[in-house]
Amino acid sequence: MITPGQQDLQPLSLALAAFRRTWAERDELLRLGAIPFLPLYLLFRGLEKTQAAMYAEMQKGADVDPNVLVDAILQMTLIGLGLIVVVGFFSVNWIRQMTMGREAVPGLGLNIGTRHFHFSLAMLALVALAFGASLILSIVFTLAGMAQLALIVSMLVMVVGYLILLTRLSPAWIGIAIDARMPFSLAWQRTKGQGGRLIGALMLTALPAFAAQSVLASIFVSFGLLEAAPLAFSVLSSFISLAYMAVQLNLFVLAYPRFVSEVV
Repeated sequence: MITPGQQDLQPLSLALAAFRRTWAERDELLRLGAIPFLPLYLLFRGLEKTQAAMYAEMQKGADVDPNVLVDAILQMTLIGLGLIVVVGFFSVNWIRQMTMGREAVPGLGLNIGTRHFHFSLAMLALVALAFGASLILSIVFTLAGMAQLALIVSMLVMVVGYLILLTRLSPAWIGIAIDARMPFSLAWQRTKGQGGRLIGALMLTALPAFAAQSVLASIFVSFGLLEAAPLAFSVLSSFISLAYMAVQLNLFVLAYPRFVSEVV
């Protein structure tokens, strides 16, 4: 049970608390991550291959085949939709485990309900908003004769916009998972003045995950394992991503009491 004021919203203390909570619940992470891990792994592998094929085609310059690029973009879109579904499934289960205990998510978490659908749909809307804003800016910069800046600015806006929406609407994400709906407008109002702290905490939790991925890649490259055992690398990389996802969600769970007036 979480009570208001239980967790300080200082970025460093919040990030450390999220890591401690995840480690304390590592057995539950293995339990609830067992089902989504395989599709997550397969989707990441598909994304890697599609991105590599797209990059190789773009390297051809004037000889690039637009049909190949269109196919790659379509495949990446479908993979992205698949990732949203898998992430939504895991997120709802993990949030319920962290807030209400194992009784709320028995077994392997296969008791799928409308909350999983609503969570995934909200995530899709979040990504669409961030992508739409970046696309509009990209078009504006291109029409203004600043095509070289268009890609950089659009990517920056997409990442920053995504982080702002993700953190400022975080009470609504928790509310969907625990069947205590909070309108997105109210979530935005409740988190006013705290967005920067939440993003700071989010960045702090990202550093160990980035370091772990970097060390893993360095070890595999140094010992020639990347070519000899690419599947092993992808499996370990996917597990790090899943664990980091759990840390992120715990961060929002721990911050949630600051934005509600009642005990959850």
